Amino acid sequence: MHLHVVMAFAILIWWPRERPIDPIVTSAAGVWLVVLGQLAAVWLLSTVATSRALRVLRDQPRGLEDAQHRYHRTTLMLRWIVLATFAVDLTLTGWPDMVASFRPVSIVPAMAEIIIVLPFLVGSVLVLVAAYPVDRLLRLHTGIAATPCATETAATGGLRSYLDFNVRHQLLVVVVPMTMILIAYDIARDLEDRMPASMQVPWLPDFGLGISAAAVFVVAPLFLKRIWTTHSLPGGILRDELDRMCGKIGLRCRDILVWRSGQMMVNAAVMGLFPRVRFVMLSDGLLESMDDKQIEAVFGHEAGHIRHRHIQFFLLFALASMLIAAGVMELLYRWSLAAAGPRFLNEAVIQSAGFVAIVALWGVGFGFISRRFERQADLFGARCVSAVGDAGCSVPCGVHAGAGERAAPSYALCSTGASIFAAALDRVALLNGIPVEEPSWRHSSIASRIAFLHSLAADPGGVERFERSIRRIKKTLIAVCVVGLGISAYYVQPYVWTELARMTSSASGG
Repeated sequence: MHLHVVMAFAILIWWPRERPIDPIVTSAAGVWLVVLGQLAAVWLLSTVATSRALRVLRDQPRGLEDAQHRYHRTTLMLRWIVLATFAVDLTLTGWPDMVASFRPVSIVPAMAEIIIVLPFLVGSVLVLVAAYPVDRLLRLHTGIAATPCATETAATGGLRSYLDFNVRHQLLVVVVPMTMILIAYDIARDLEDRMPASMQVPWLPDFGLGISAAAVFVVAPLFLKRIWTTHSLPGGILRDELDRMCGKIGLRCRDILVWRSGQMMVNAAVMGLFPRVRFVMLSDGLLESMDDKQIEAVFGHEAGHIRHRHIQFFLLFALASMLIAAGVMELLYRWSLAAAGPRFLNEAVIQSAGFVAIVALWGVGFGFISRRFERQADLFGARCVSAVGDAGCSVPCGVHAGAGERAAPSYALCSTGASIFAAALDRVALLNGIPVEEPSWRHSSIASRIAFLHSLAADPGGVERFERSIRRIKKTLIAVCVVGLGISAYYVQPYVWTELARMTSSASGG
């Protein structure tokens, strides 16, 4: 759900002060009817989808797999529907104007924006509430062969515990930092509006948005670890082994945390750009349901994201996508000014084209890069639990046992490490109720990741070819950012010097 929440706030931030199109529904009664009617429709569709999934779930023996697929497909569809209804509220109704016209709301920065996005948030919670019975039964069924006690705790914790976890994990983790960014953006716009016309700086709000977003991203781990209710992993054999692993691979982080989910999450995560605000989190369900070697493999996967600087390159992708979208908008703007330019290219159309470009780049490009970064982290995690010496290798391996007289290349993957990490992936899928063949926009399917690891263990040359493709992706991102920033500086610098000269002249004349 994180993507849908981010997109809702992105639409909200992009939404111009001057409406690009006139709303169809403008009366207060009509607006309320549309907003509440949409929420009622979301609830009805969610309950119908849940009823169908429950019927399939009871149809054993194939009911479990079918219900898992239906559950994930329908919840994904419902989230898109909630996002679409929010877009309708913004474009075709007077909902934003009605909220903004309420005087007490305009006093508090970002309050109007939070109320405007409230129907989306409520709709998202309704989808969660309706899906609870399916989620509960899936957890009971998928955990029978694994960790019955932990699964029973997660499944019988009640609707309140289920909502508490999911609202924290899927909504607040985005809402809180985005609210902080919106507050800074509102303050910047208010300052710009209060300045005399001669001193106004049109790009001040956008500059404030960029600076606040960067600042929030840096400090976000400090408050996200509280939103997700964590505590430090206590001392013991596992903690000692993970600390030893950190020293071995050169991983620096502020702490290793236990992610308390009431056993509803079997996963791990890493957050933080700098070591002082970087945390690696292991969920309680993960710690309860896996052996130490599998936990070390999952921990190694998260460490791989840090060691290969995936977070930094994701930021470069974000910068590159903004530069490309800005380039598209600039070209359209210049085309609109040309003598033979089309008449339909007004400001709203140009901004819409930029937004569509951003969505397309993230929808296609980010997924492509993310899936490959995930596989690189899988490879790193497998190496972290690879056997040391021939005696420690338990399966036929091109690195250790059966390697022959010719030494394996240093980048080769040990089959034991691949097997341990593949078993950890398979267990994550089982305990989270994820069909192993189900595709994922950001991670690929579990089955394809397992097959990929085994293929690399059998083909050392494949490891080098894969790593070479990752290097090409990273170099491309760097090149796009360098070229894009250079072009932007070339076109923007005349405006900057003109603006500075005007401000200096105004100040001296006053």
